[in-house]
Amino acid sequence: MCPASLERPDLSSIEAKLADSVPFGSAGYISGKIAATYAKLLSFLAEDCIGARILLERLDTVGQAAQDAVFRDSIVRRTIEDGVCKIAKGIETIEQSVLDELLSAAAENAKTAKRSLLNESARCVPFEGDAGYGYIWTDDQPNTLAARRFREEILKRLPGLLIRVPTKAQIDTLLAGARLAEHVAPRLGRSAMSHNFMVVIGEFPTGDQFNSLTMPGLPGVIFLSPNAVLNIADTAEAFFHEALHLKFLDIDYIHPLFVPGFRQESSPRITPVWHNNKPGYGNWPVDRLLTSMHVYLALVVYLGKAGKGDGQGLFDPQVCAGRASQCKIRATWLFETAQNYLELLSPAGKEFVALLGAELTELKVQLPDSPQLSPA
Repeated sequence: MCPASLERPDLSSIEAKLADSVPFGSAGYISGKIAATYAKLLSFLAEDCIGARILLERLDTVGQAAQDAVFRDSIVRRTIEDGVCKIAKGIETIEQSVLDELLSAAAENAKTAKRSLLNESARCVPFEGDAGYGYIWTDDQPNTLAARRFREEILKRLPGLLIRVPTKAQIDTLLAGARLAEHVAPRLGRSAMSHNFMVVIGEFPTGDQFNSLTMPGLPGVIFLSPNAVLNIADTAEAFFHEALHLKFLDIDYIHPLFVPGFRQESSPRITPVWHNNKPGYGNWPVDRLLTSMHVYLALVVYLGKAGKGDGQGLFDPQVCAGRASQCKIRATWLFETAQNYLELLSPAGKEFVALLGAELTELKVQLPDSPQLSPA
């Protein structure tokens, strides 16, 4: 039997708040704010960058959906940020000619909501439907500037990563996983996965391996290992999980959650109790504490609904109930721990934590004195 708390109808209420509330839930609201933020950055670049002027002129001629599509594109976002670093701070993050060429190419592709720079410059497979879950990277020999730059930006942050071209079976599993995640938690699944722009399959040849991850500095990009796309249920959860991390990064971008000057490198470090005595698992900065709390709370909803019959027979109800309870315990521990670091949070950050705390209260979570937890 599922725990009683998962049988109550409050999961739908929490799902709605996580998926649709403003300013921390609604994908449409966040997408609009992202577009407005990058438009301002483009305006700053326009004085020194002809490509920025060309893109701004094009954006004035297209609708809001096409504008949002431009600013969902991972390489467009990365290029604009690199341009600002170059012009405002004098950091040689990108050559002027490359900056102009990429932004001019983005303007050329800014015609409809279904076109953007990277998906027109590289081989990739779109996720199905009109929900806008982005693409799957399938380019083994990128031969355009945008595609090469995307690959370079990945390897700059994940040196040694072997970017794989997914097999047809892996692509089919990814597409089915996205459909399943949306079926399990329709509102929250759509809200989270719409923050993805590109899924990349990859692995390291030696050393530490990963199942799935996102990387600050690569907005809208999810990395999945081949082991993460072996079956539909695991793929759905991995996609959902990492998309929530992307959503957190987007929230932090438009409504900074931390005080000015906050840096991961100098942040206090926290090791969750379930990672005690496990080298390599703990030592979290405060921003990871917040994004993990957000993910664990969302997973309570996802696993609770999957275990109650919304998982198309692909989930074990008892396993889902146990994992959902564990996620509630972990989210509560992280919330309580976050109270020790409120001075590092902006007003928006404190509001974000308080919102998650209210949702945990709605779930009536009680943290045991001595939780017996294992790594996720």
